[in-house]
Amino acid sequence: MSIAVDQEQQVKKLKRLLEGWRMALIPLKSIMLWEQQWHPCAIIGCLTTLYLIIWLLDLSTIATFAIMGMIFNFIDFIVPFICNSLYGQNSWTGQKEKMFEDICRSIVIEFNGIKQTIKSFCSLRDSSPLMYYIISVCILCSLAWVASSINNTFLLYILSAVMLLWPGIQHRGIFKTVKSLFKFSPKVVKSE
Repeated sequence: MSIAVDQEQQVKKLKRLLEGWRMALIPLKSIMLWEQQWHPCAIIGCLTTLYLIIWLLDLSTIATFAIMGMIFNFIDFIVPFICNSLYGQNSWTGQKEKMFEDICRSIVIEFNGIKQTIKSFCSLRDSSPLMYYIISVCILCSLAWVASSINNTFLLYILSAVMLLWPGIQHRGIFKTVKSLFKFSPKVVKSE
């Protein structure tokens, strides 16, 4: 019972935090969930343009983070301003409020799921330290090998693409379909 109450408090807090973004989040939700066939292409196109600009500027890492921070701050300032200018308070309906609450609830549920996964992995340190260290070392060695083999900007591009496409992949059931293909794959039988 306290988990549901805590989740509702998190939803209310997130709603207050995203108050200025509420008019922008409703169309953004339809894009992230691929309600039109061209939405994944638009996501990848915008992301590719952004990373192409970053690649062409060839800035140092700190300068890149500084410019990205300035861009995000500008967007965080301008989006609520534009939304409030374009849409008045009269255009906000009960249906839009329900959609906004559903968006906030989805964000809270995903955040809590990620947090729970991290907690369960960290609790593995107490319950099974050997397994914890084996998994940690394997993951970190794999990350180090991939990071040394592939350009870091390209890795960030792939990570960003996966993160932005993930809601649509889940909504369309693509991940479940691929997962079920592995489940029904033929089993290899070892002969003695």
